[in-house]
Amino acid sequence: MKKRLLLVAVPLALTIGTPAAAKPADQPAPISEGTFRTWSEATPAVTYDTAVVPQGATAKLTVQNTGSAMRVRLQATGLVPGRTYGAHVHVNPCTDKPAEAGPHYQHRIDPAADPQHPSVDPDYANPRNEVWLDFTANSAGNGYAASVLRWQFSESRPAWSLVLHSERTHTKPGEAGMAGARVACLTRTALPAYENAPGRG
Repeated sequence: MKKRLLLVAVPLALTIGTPAAAKPADQPAPISEGTFRTWSEATPAVTYDTAVVPQGATAKLTVQNTGSAMRVRLQATGLVPGRTYGAHVHVNPCTDKPAEAGPHYQHRIDPAADPQHPSVDPDYANPRNEVWLDFTANSAGNGYAASVLRWQFSESRPAWSLVLHSERTHTKPGEAGMAGARVACLTRTALPAYENAPGRG
């Protein structure tokens, strides 16, 4: 009887001591879009300043990989006619706090930067090493921008959001990459949700 109990106990111990296989992290989908609303957990697009990005404005971000390069496009509607916006891809999803979207995504990461002190070195904070999509809304409040880059987002550190800023992006040392207040944010759609959307798959 004792031998039988030991035989049963050993597999149980092994099962308890073996961690479950880790699930692969979600990756952003190639197309993400949303309608800007004030913050809630349910909306992927949040406006932090409705005078600059009105509720009901929209944004669509498209990332197309080709070989070792990528083309990133931004289409926006419902914005303030004639206003210039800074726009960049950031590392974290949007929350109710603008700063939590984190810094700009950089292909080559500035070693001098940290979460409290984002990169302002033009050797790193520039439109070749980051994704800059500044635009001026037309008379209808619509905007478009595109950037072609000789690299792609890394699967090990995905780029999770698009942030709209209140100013055109600065380029001088000590302020490179800065573009005023963060006025809106679009969280990119996770790939499983994109693939399972109606009309796909």
